[in-house]
Amino acid sequence: MDETKEDVPTQSDNEEKDQVVMGESSRTKGWRAIDYMIANEYTNSYVQEWLDMPFIPTIRYDPLWRSFLNQKALKKEISESMALYKRVSIVIDQLRAEAVDSHVSLQDIVLFDVCSGKGNATAVLSFMFPNLSIYMVDKNKKMNISHVTNLNNVQIEYRDIFQVGKFVDWTNKVTQGKIGIFLGSHLCGDLSEIVIDVFNKCENVRALILAPCCLSKRKRQIADTAVRLKIDNYMYWTTHLYHMIAHTCRRNIDQDDNVFSKKNNYILAVKPTITSNTSPSSSSSSTTL
Repeated sequence: MDETKEDVPTQSDNEEKDQVVMGESSRTKGWRAIDYMIANEYTNSYVQEWLDMPFIPTIRYDPLWRSFLNQKALKKEISESMALYKRVSIVIDQLRAEAVDSHVSLQDIVLFDVCSGKGNATAVLSFMFPNLSIYMVDKNKKMNISHVTNLNNVQIEYRDIFQVGKFVDWTNKVTQGKIGIFLGSHLCGDLSEIVIDVFNKCENVRALILAPCCLSKRKRQIADTAVRLKIDNYMYWTTHLYHMIAHTCRRNIDQDDNVFSKKNNYILAVKPTITSNTSPSSSSSSTTL
């Protein structure tokens, strides 16, 4: 996940500043981002739903969560995490409905938060799916991830996805007898392409939820083509990634206006269920899930 990018501030981004009552510095002294969010009213449905979740009172004053709840971009991170949560719910319901074994349970499903950064999505998903196994995967060992260390269903893995062969081997081992789901939130540049490559190669990883971010500066041909075709650069990049996914998958692109970012495209892909009456060659692809 790219933690350094800055989106152009919008009116929604400035709600927090506009709505804080002036002259109450003594009351707000020591407040964190979470405290301002609770004090203000938000029209954004993702932020409001997150604030209403039952685990908020538990983590609000937990020292392990202090850094997480005081992020400058907390609203944005929450909106992205909630967008993933909504899509994970849809994909899980679909995978369970299509499973050859009708008794597939949540314990049979493994989530991989790939290039997870500080684990903003992992944290939300852990609380909302306590019976799922979640792997929070990143190569950066220097981040403060104290807030996820006590989550019973989360395992932290320091791995470099650019070592594709090793990453595929590890993923195949973890997903033996399981159903894997890859998550990638705001992956920049080449990371989105690498995640798709690994997804295509991992037989037991049945679904991918990807929110691509910026186009790598090395991808001049893609950028130039978008200009020539008079297509938005980000949308053309998203479409390019969409077509990298194996065509036997059901694939979908949608835009989520509840996310506090202009980079709010989501690609969903689900591999076909193989039964005795279905072969990969007979599977069809669709632009909708």
